[in-house]
Parts: sequence; C-alpha cells; structure tokens
Amino acid sequence: MLSASPVVAAVPSPVAPEEARLSPSGGLLQVRQQVPVSNRDGVSQLSVALPAGAENFQIVVPGHTVARWNGRPLALDSMAALARREKLEEIRKLLGRLEAVKRCLELLGTQPAHGSFQDMLQQEKHLTEAVPTRVVEKAELEHRLPKLREELKNLPPEPGLGTLVEVTLLKPVSVSSVDVHYSYTLEDCGWQPRYILDACPDSEKGDAVTVRFLAEMWQHSGMDWGKTKLTLVSGGGGPREPGRLPRWIVESRDHVRAMAHESEDRAAAVPMVGAKAQNAASDSSVSLADTSAVHASWTLTARGLPEGRSRMLVLEESWKAPLQWLARPSRGDSRVWLTAHCTLPSERVWPSGVAEYLMDGQNVGTGRFSPRGGEVDLFFGPDPRVQVQATEDTRKRGEEGFINKSRTWSWAWTYVVRNTRDKSVTVRLERPMPQTVDTTITVSHADVPEAARDEREHKLFWDVTVPASGQAEVHHALTITAPRDMNLSPVAP
Repeated sequence: MLSASPVVAAVPSPVAPEEARLSPSGGLLQVRQQVPVSNRDGVSQLSVALPAGAENFQIVVPGHTVARWNGRPLALDSMAALARREKLEEIRKLLGRLEAVKRCLELLGTQPAHGSFQDMLQQEKHLTEAVPTRVVEKAELEHRLPKLREELKNLPPEPGLGTLVEVTLLKPVSVSSVDVHYSYTLEDCGWQPRYILDACPDSEKGDAVTVRFLAEMWQHSGMDWGKTKLTLVSGGGGPREPGRLPRWIVESRDHVRAMAHESEDRAAAVPMVGAKAQNAASDSSVSLADTSAVHASWTLTARGLPEGRSRMLVLEESWKAPLQWLARPSRGDSRVWLTAHCTLPSERVWPSGVAEYLMDGQNVGTGRFSPRGGEVDLFFGPDPRVQVQATEDTRKRGEEGFINKSRTWSWAWTYVVRNTRDKSVTVRLERPMPQTVDTTITVSHADVPEAARDEREHKLFWDVTVPASGQAEVHHALTITAPRDMNLSPVAP
C-alpha cells in the first residue's frame, strides 16, 4: 500500500488591498481575499498575511463567525528587496570596471618605447587609439555611479517582519475556501497635496493662472497595489484635542494681560472651501470630490499605486487672475513683485500644501499654498522689467512747542518706479503705517500723490500707473511728535 504524504500548506504573502483610504498620516487598507480553509480535529482555520507595521486589524468572514485569531511574526521578501540587491550588484560591477579602466590607463601611460622604428610607430598608433577610448569610458562610469547610488538611496526600505494572522472559525465548514474581508492601518503610506501654479501674464486670453492640484503619494508596504481603488482624505493628522483655556491676569496697575497659549497647529489650520458634495467631476477633474463628511475626500479615477513615491493629478483648472505688481521699497531693495489675488471656486476643496510657482513655464521657486476664507494671494517672484528706487531725502530730529515741550522725528523719501515693458503697468507701493499706543504721540504725513490707508493691515499704499518704457514718482514724508520727557527713539524701516 502507498501511504499518502502530508501536504505542507504554503505560507501566504500579503495581498494588495482592494481599497486604500490615504491620509497625510497613514492609510486604512481594505482587503477582500479568497482564503483556503484547513480542517483538523473538527476545527476550521485560515491564515492571512499582513505587511510590516500593520495595526488595528479587523476581519469579517461573511456567513461565518470568527471565534478567535492570533498573530505571529512572518519573514517577508519583496520586490523592493530584490531591486535593492540588483542595484547593489550593478554598482559593484561598475566599481570593478572603473578600477580596471584606471589600471589600464596607468599601464598605457608608463609603457616605454622600444624596438625598431616601425614598432614604435605601431605602439604610438595603439596608444593614440586606446587612451581616448579608456578616458571616455572612465568619464562615463564616474558619471553613472553617483546616479546609481542616488537611485539606491531612493529605493523603498526592505520590509521588516510582517504578521501571519491565524483565524479560527466558531463552527467547522465543509468548503475548501471562504471569502474573507479584513482591514488594517499602515503608517508607512499616505499622501500630501502638491500644487503647480503657472502664471501667464501676456497670454492672448488675458492674465490667467493654471492650477494643477496633484497628490504626492507613497506606500512602502512591500507590494505594488496594481488595481487598488485610491481615496485621498484631507484629515487624519494634527491635534486631537483643543489647547488649554488662556489665563487672564488682571494686574494691580490696571494693566490687563491675556496669556494665550495657542499652538502652532491651530494657527496653521486651514479652513476648507466648499460645503457641498460633488456628484460628478468636471471635464478638468480626474477625481470625484466629496465634502459632505467631516474630512474632504477625493476618489481617484485611476487605480493602482506602485511601491515607493508617486504623483497623480487630482484636478486642473485655469483661474482668471489679473496679475498685479507690488513693491515694498526699502534701502537697497529695488524689486517689484508679481502677484495675483484669487477668489477660489466655492465648489472645490483646496487643502494647504507645498506649491511650485512658475512664470510662463519657468520655475521661480516654491512655497506654501494656504487659502484663507476662500481667497489666496499668489507670489511669482520679482519682475526684472519693473523696478523701484528708494531715496531718503531727509531725516531730522528736533524740538518744538512752548518751551520745547515736545520732540519731533521727520523723514522724507522719493520712490521712482521704472517700467521697461512695452505696455503700462500699475504698481502698488506699500509702506508701514506707524502704530501708536499712547495718545500723546501723533503721526502726520504729507504725500504726493496722497496715500491710501489700510487700517486693518496698518499700512499706507499708492497705486501708481507707470507708462510703457517710462517712470513715475511718489513722495512720502512722515513726522512723529511725542512729549519731550517720553523715552522714545523711533527708527523708520
């Protein structure tokens, strides 16, 4: 008789999620899998594998009750580990070839001339052909090696120990496999918003800003999520509870002081724009946005996310935003900045994120994109064709009044704005307006043209129209008066 040999069940590997909800601080992964069932001594069991770092495991076996589950460490291998080994092997081969080329060049450089005249001619011809070839090869190897090391540095980390979850069903089953739904959270994945803002000041259709809202995503689960449905969630990070109530101390000198302990997180909180759910994406959208829940979310129409870091377009729009020229002149700073003030479409959600700013496709820098109250100010760097020159005409200090009861400080400036563009521009000049906390201090100023005031921002400003290939001037004079016995020494910025 032939005895049946025992069948050793294969150790399962982590399965790519069917759906992943990514937040800036991690992800909730949902898996649906057909899992083999083993029956022994009237007990039905099944096993699923989780990647390293999996937490908050939850499982449902439709039509069956889970009696218990337990986990044990599971050694994992992944494509990332294989790619790392292949990259290391490629680097070793290049290092070996580079060393061989260096030795060959040293040998060619030290070969003595010997033999007949014909032999020396042949030897010289050989060196003339061999040396340039080896020099070029050496340069190519030295250029390739740093790139390979950088690629190795950017590869996903090798997986640690995963978890093998062994599940026991309450009642035995007669089927060979069951449908299993389970979920877990993973910190080593997530997303953050990234914007590309391209201003086109001289386009035929008028000033416009092209806005591309991208999702910079990453996942280091050891798997490629080939067909995973991706949903991006705006929340998930930041503080979970409010800060302490401020202390209010009333001092004996009738001086009221409020000590506010506001956290930076509260200051950086970004109000979301929009309050309705979008049932369908517009023509320029590659995602379905939903703002009906506590946190806004975007379900991407494209599925899948390879291991590592990726970027995917969420939304692209063109905002009509007339460009403005802004100058905050000071001694030694002649720059005039290109800006745009945008009122954001109310049906969209624009989370705060890093932005790349471009002018006619040319990168001018990076910064934060942080809408406030449905509006945002965008800055695209200085315009080299418009400049302002500040000249300090006077700076004086004196005494006046009945028997020198007061002191005065006076300044006067001239601002010359030059425009080398082929069309006129309107430049806004801004200067700080002195803030006084004592009613005995007075501020007066005489300006040509007269300055407008922004009391909320405590600033003076002029909207100056500068003709094409021309210039315009602003004269600004300011005087501060205070009691003579007051310890005051103002310095104009």
